[in-house]
Amino acid sequence: MFITGTGFAQETYGCADPKAKNYNVLATSNDGSCSYKTTIYNPPFKYLLPDEVKETSGLIYFDNAIWTINDGGNFPVLYKLNPETGDIIQRITVTNAKNNDWEDLAQDNEFIYIGDFGNNSGNRKDLRIIKIRKDDIPESGDLGVSYQLIEFSYPDYQGRIEKKKENNFDCEALICIGDSLYLFSKNRGDAQTKLYRLPKKAGIYNAELIDTFNSRGLVTGADYNESSKEVTLVGYTNKTWQPFIWLLFNYKDNDLFSGNKRRIEMLNIPATQTEGIAYVENKNCIITSEGHKLFSQTAYDLKTGKWTDEAVIKTNESRELTAFEVTATPGTITNEKIVVEINNAPEGNYLINLLNEEGTIIVSKEIKIKNTLQSNRTKLKTHHLKPGIYKLQVISEFSIIDIKITKIED
Repeated sequence: MFITGTGFAQETYGCADPKAKNYNVLATSNDGSCSYKTTIYNPPFKYLLPDEVKETSGLIYFDNAIWTINDGGNFPVLYKLNPETGDIIQRITVTNAKNNDWEDLAQDNEFIYIGDFGNNSGNRKDLRIIKIRKDDIPESGDLGVSYQLIEFSYPDYQGRIEKKKENNFDCEALICIGDSLYLFSKNRGDAQTKLYRLPKKAGIYNAELIDTFNSRGLVTGADYNESSKEVTLVGYTNKTWQPFIWLLFNYKDNDLFSGNKRRIEMLNIPATQTEGIAYVENKNCIITSEGHKLFSQTAYDLKTGKWTDEAVIKTNESRELTAFEVTATPGTITNEKIVVEINNAPEGNYLINLLNEEGTIIVSKEIKIKNTLQSNRTKLKTHHLKPGIYKLQVISEFSIIDIKITKIED
C-alpha cells in the first residue's frame, strides 16, 4: 500500500522577518515566533523641554505639532509644542476636569483621548479616559474646551492590593485603532503588560482583556502608526530604570502580540524615565522622558524603519506555483522504514519531515534534486515510532506537501 500527494504552494507558518535569528525562507505566513539578537541603540538627543512640561507623560502628533500632558497633580492642560524646538505654542485647558493621574494620549481623525488611568497603588476605582473633539481646538490662542468621558474597570481585578510592588493594574499607555482604544498595563508585580480593549464611545465599561505579553519591564507609553500598522511601546525596567522600546509589527488583524516583537535596549541615554512616544512622519518618532533631580526633561529622535522596513510577510502570490508528486510506501507502517519517492520535481533542495500528532518533528532529512526527469527516492527509519498517526511533510522552495501516515503494531 502506498499514499501519494500532489502539491502547489501552500500556506507555511514561521518567522518571516529576514532580520530575525530564526528567519524561515519558506514561511508565507508570519506566526510571531521571530527571535532577535540583543539590540542596543541610543536615539539621538533632540532638545530639552520647557520646565512647564517637566512631567511629560504622553505624546501625539497633530496639526503639525507635538502635543503633550503632565501627569498627576498638575494642571488639566494639553500643551502644543513646536516639533523642531520643543517650545510651547498653545495651551488647551480641559474645562472642569481634574488631572488625577494623566498618563498618555491617543487620537483618531475627530478626537483626542487622554488616559486618566494612572493607578500607582492598584486600588483606584475612578479609571477614565477623557475625550476631546479636535474641532473645538482653535488654530491658535489658549482656550478651555469641554469633554466627554469613558469610564472603565478591569475585568480581572480581584480587589484591594496591599503592596504597591505587587500591583499589576497600573496603566500608562494608550493607542487608538479603528473603533477601539487599546490599553497596555504597567505591571510592577510581574514586569509584564496586559492588553485591554475599550470602545471609543462615551460610557461606562468593563474593559476586555485581550492578551498578556512578557515585556520584561514597565510599559509607560505607546503609539500606533496607521500607515505601517506598527505599534511602538516605550518603558523602563523596574528598579534598575533601564529604558527600552518594543516594536510590534506584522501582526494579524488587531491581535497586537501575534506578530513580530522586537526589543530595543536604550542603555546609555541620560534621561531614563521614558514615558512618551509619537510617530511624526512615516516611521520617524519623538520620544520624551520626564525630568528628574538627576536629569532634565528631554526629547529624542527615533526612526523605527531600520528594524521594521523590509520585514514583509511573504504571500503565496509572490511565489511561482510548482507542482510535484510525493509517494510514501507503505502508507501504513508495519516495518522499520518507509520509502519516500518524489516525481516531477524541479531542481533544488528539499526537506522531508515526519511529524507526530502534536506537530513535533521526529525524523528529518534534507535531499538535493539535480535531475527533474528522474524519480528521486529516499528512506526514513521508522522502527522507533510508536503506533499512531503521523504526517509526512515534503518542503521545497516553492511548495509544501503533507501526507497522513499511520503506524500500527509490527
